[in-house]
Amino acid sequence: MFKRTVILASLLMAQSAIAATEYTGESVDGVKVIQRLDLNDLAPGKIHRFYLQGAESALGQRWLIPVVIAKGSQPGVRIGLQTGVHGDELNGSLAVHRLFERLDPKQLKGSVIAVVSANSTGLLASSRYYQMEHDRNGIDFNRVWPGKIDGNTAEQQVYRIFNGIWKGNADSIIDIHTQSTGTAYPLYMYADYRVPGVKVMAELFPADIIKIDPGEPGAAEQAFNDAGMPSVTLEIGSPKTYQSDLVNRSVQGFENLMMHFGMIPGVPAMTARQQGTFIGTESISIRAQRGGYAEILVALNQDIRAGQLLAVQRNGFGDIIARYTAPFDARVSSIGTDPLREPGGMLVRLIRLNSQASCKDGC
Repeated sequence: MFKRTVILASLLMAQSAIAATEYTGESVDGVKVIQRLDLNDLAPGKIHRFYLQGAESALGQRWLIPVVIAKGSQPGVRIGLQTGVHGDELNGSLAVHRLFERLDPKQLKGSVIAVVSANSTGLLASSRYYQMEHDRNGIDFNRVWPGKIDGNTAEQQVYRIFNGIWKGNADSIIDIHTQSTGTAYPLYMYADYRVPGVKVMAELFPADIIKIDPGEPGAAEQAFNDAGMPSVTLEIGSPKTYQSDLVNRSVQGFENLMMHFGMIPGVPAMTARQQGTFIGTESISIRAQRGGYAEILVALNQDIRAGQLLAVQRNGFGDIIARYTAPFDARVSSIGTDPLREPGGMLVRLIRLNSQASCKDGC
């Protein structure tokens, strides 16, 4: 019996050593730099801050990614929040900051982990894309998850975040975005209802619209779901701005989720049901056929009818050169906010509940 106990203790110690938080030995402004997080190492009932060592830049310097953790005084569910995957998306950072202002780790069961500014290069360039020296057009940072240890710099950055922070530390994750530059969303969510737990997660948020969606290969949400960490993509409005109303509703959703999991006391309020969230399965983008000045004639969350005029486009002289109408009854889920539109540019995005069996999981 003694021998079995010693062997078991040795195995547990070995596992702990393998999984332990890996520090680089460096600090920046008093914040320690890590290569890998292990929540088990952290003192309970406290807020912890680290920089995750990211990929190398063309100068051979490592990008540093802020990570903040509220580790509760008691064990419980571990929720992850991620922002800044696209560099022109900022509402998520304010949502995370406001949540952590309200969190008391001494009263918390479980943990909340937040990665802020995942796409360092895109944020500095005010660009959706991860900037790379050998590819000046950049790369979509939300199409290369879970990354590659020996891939390009964007893939390596993703690999470090996925394996250094999320893997082994999170039970469910909310990947936070906004629409892209020149366009706008309301409070909008993508959710794969086929994944156990995702429907409950999604409908705890007071979103304007939930898109039941089959996922996108290479997206963070898809990678998290594939790895057994149920995930949704939360789109908080417009890029390059702070929108307090949408941010506050997002924080309400975070807290609803925490209440549901017993992490904080209370009963979820202003859920999707109370908000009157529109839940749809089919989305279509109305795109410009010509280049010119686009005037959008509908608003976010507006219900429209088949054949209704959505937008007109003018040339430089003011002549109307194109009119765009709705192909079916739907709700407006996104609009173009930049009047300049070249062929293929998104003008209006519509969503509806398609009752066909082929579309029940999203189309």
